[in-house]
Amino acid sequence: MQINEDISVEVSAAGTPIRFSWRGITYTVVSAPEPWLTRRAWWTEPASVSRGSADALLDVPVWRVDATPLPAAGAGMDGVFDLARFHTRVGWQLMNAWTDVLDDRLFA
Repeated sequence: MQINEDISVEVSAAGTPIRFSWRGITYTVVSAPEPWLTRRAWWTEPASVSRGSADALLDVPVWRVDATPLPAAGAGMDGVFDLARFHTRVGWQLMNAWTDVLDDRLFA
């Protein structure tokens, strides 16, 4: 499910996500993050990219992680999450999430 919400992320010394907070629940990453690149939706943003610098500004590093919530309030919310680090603005974003709870709400 597409989420696209800002989140806070704690990273390892190597820069990979190890913990993140979303909607008041802290999740811990339980598997090796899988890195990949995607392109930001530049056509929806007012800022333009100067010639020759497109790759650095258009490519968005994303980590797909398996994570589980730390508090009991997040029971059933363990799942797979895509965490993106945007260079054009400060911060991280939860792009996508697949959890049993979200699946039950969507496909019940």
